[in-house]
Amino acid sequence: MIYKSPWRFNPLRGEYEAAEQKPLRGTGEISAIDAFSNKTVFILGATGFVGKVLLAMALDRFPELKHLVVQVRRKRSVSGENRFYNEILPSPPLQAIVQRIGLEELRRKVTIVEGDVNEPLCGVEPEMVAKLKGKVDVVVNLAGLVEFDPPLTDSLVPNVYGVQHLIDLVKLLGAKLVHISTCYVAGKKNGRIPEDIPTIGYFPKQADGDTRRFNVDEELKWCEQFVEETREATRDAGVRVMREHLRDGGMARADAWGWINTYTYTKSMGEQLIARTPGIQYAIVRPAIVETSMQFPFPGWNEGLTTSAPLVLMGAEGVKGWPVRKDGPLEIIPVDLVAMGILVVTAAVLCGKNKPVYHLATADENPVMLPRLVAFLGMNSRHKHKHRKTGSKLANLWKTYVETEVITVETLKARRARLHSGLDVIHATLNFAKTLLGPGKVDTYLKSLRTTRREIRMQEQTLDKFLPFMIHNSFTFETKNIRDAVNMLTNEDRKRLGWDAEAIDWADYWVNIHTKGIERWIRPMFTTQRKQTSA
Repeated sequence: MIYKSPWRFNPLRGEYEAAEQKPLRGTGEISAIDAFSNKTVFILGATGFVGKVLLAMALDRFPELKHLVVQVRRKRSVSGENRFYNEILPSPPLQAIVQRIGLEELRRKVTIVEGDVNEPLCGVEPEMVAKLKGKVDVVVNLAGLVEFDPPLTDSLVPNVYGVQHLIDLVKLLGAKLVHISTCYVAGKKNGRIPEDIPTIGYFPKQADGDTRRFNVDEELKWCEQFVEETREATRDAGVRVMREHLRDGGMARADAWGWINTYTYTKSMGEQLIARTPGIQYAIVRPAIVETSMQFPFPGWNEGLTTSAPLVLMGAEGVKGWPVRKDGPLEIIPVDLVAMGILVVTAAVLCGKNKPVYHLATADENPVMLPRLVAFLGMNSRHKHKHRKTGSKLANLWKTYVETEVITVETLKARRARLHSGLDVIHATLNFAKTLLGPGKVDTYLKSLRTTRREIRMQEQTLDKFLPFMIHNSFTFETKNIRDAVNMLTNEDRKRLGWDAEAIDWADYWVNIHTKGIERWIRPMFTTQRKQTSA
């Protein structure tokens, strides 16, 4: 039985109503209701995908909270407060919550603080720091750059230097800390990944007998020197070339230590800064791949071209060959379970009963195997194109009846080579025709070919970014700590925070919730982005 929220959205009435609950049992060692009662929580990064759902769930499930302080960045001439009330609260995850609680009550309960983790003390003004000092009980940090392979500087600033700014702020406020990271700081691994691996000095190749020592301070010195040398070497080549060098250098450095990409490399450094800081009570929360909501704020909510959304859209458009491990799971978790997990961990931190690290994942208890997901992608493609009235009839027939299959990396490379060879022949033929017929006769076909090649390259680059999660490595993240924490909750808590990842029906979730959610919320954005790229 999939977890049922204590609130259910009634689309006919346009509001939340109480949902029937089954009896739950908890040991009562942690009372989340008591932990949050009369407390002030400071949330950074509440404007992102996970952040909005967490904010909505905190407001919905814990009216006992005394106060929420929410940091929102200014956008050009738009203040953080205006963004919060005009962009964040009207967003789909929060609309019904605002309607139920009321805007006036939200204004009383929520304080908006303008700032940016990239700045000292996360950009919080000294007057505001003084006002909040001693009054904030816990800081929950979701801020950071979630991009696999950006230029090294783009990732270092929010994910490492930003964490140092966070630490300085937390110490000044006298608060506890819940920091959101990622399971994939584990690096290139296979098999089960425990939660008790020491954080300080960690690097993935350590487990393979590599005798080097990893130290964040020394690593940052290397990064700073590399950035300076790159800027000097590319000064006359332009910004684009410089950023490409910084991107390649970040990926190469991450690979040298055993991390998958620049994102996980810098997120691990941020974790290590927190773990080595004396005097802070903290918990690091590591979600796996965060996906569409299962039930809260409503089934199918998703936002942004992240996680598996590009792959689902590619599958719907007719990609038939998927290089995945036949014996491996994909570590995914619905965003509402992530928000629940963060709230459980935050309650544990407030009660002083937390562990240092919590994985939020599903494969150790309820794995969804990669070949099964390929089958789901095929089902979605067949359903989408079988009765499609637009586009090429031949293409729709091909996308409907040609089977989606698991392939090897070698097969993928061979198919790509044949495809690009064929496109080269078409391009050469069109250019030859242009010399015979003159300008204007085949320009439309050449433009269409360029657009097609650009889209194919984008698909290939997207797929390549996901290969470490699909075929090169096989991750199973242990989740004992979050399950233990949930079992420590009171029965009343468990009605509000019912973690039940073991009961997810993956076929129902993927076909009826996740895929439909991506089509509803992500495809319009994807289509717009593709048109802009093609223009």
